[in-house]
Amino acid sequence: MRSSLKRAGPVALVAMLALLALPASALATSNDLKQAVDGTLGDTVPINTLWIVIAAVFVLFMQAGFAMLEIGFSRGKNVGTGVAKILTNLSIAAICYWAVGFAFAFGNSDVLGISEKLIGSNGFFLQFSGNGAEAFPVMGLSDALVESKFLFQFAFCAVSLAIVWGSTLERIKYGAYVIYAIVFASIIYPIGSHWVFGGGWLQNGETGLLPTGMQDFAGSTAVHLIGAAHSST
Repeated sequence: MRSSLKRAGPVALVAMLALLALPASALATSNDLKQAVDGTLGDTVPINTLWIVIAAVFVLFMQAGFAMLEIGFSRGKNVGTGVAKILTNLSIAAICYWAVGFAFAFGNSDVLGISEKLIGSNGFFLQFSGNGAEAFPVMGLSDALVESKFLFQFAFCAVSLAIVWGSTLERIKYGAYVIYAIVFASIIYPIGSHWVFGGGWLQNGETGLLPTGMQDFAGSTAVHLIGAAHSST
């Protein structure tokens, strides 16, 4: 257990260093802050933003549930590894999803001729100009701040990743899991979720498999199926 916690130390350190870069994302809220000062932000923005943040916190509590479940299935000598994986799951997913994952999942512009129906390409490091609803049209149904929506979506990314580490309990080396977590939170989950509810080709009714587009209820495909599919592999 002691050695597993030692392994988690560097990961936690990297996560804390990444937090130093987060103030740069304040540029993304400059337009919202200006509107708040001018009194033109809108009366429903604060309450909608607060509700999404509360919902995100509830989703993050699922990590505690996974921890209790998986540690309960572990032998005593591997309990420390389970704790280390929880810290890794949240820290790596947070950094990777903030850096590129959110942009791949909900970005809207084309890049290098690649259609937005396959992958998003704007919003890296949570940076965008103008109004959030214009930068991420697929998220424009709510006037809550984009930062709160990022937190909510990151929570689901971490949950999907937790499904994978739960199935690999006592069957994977810690270092290999760290590498996989980076790939999963940066590429696998963001692109898959973009197809399903990020405005991608499966969701779009015109180019999707169904005339009305794919309907994903509560992340049954983007969160649970992606996580379960990679658990089986």
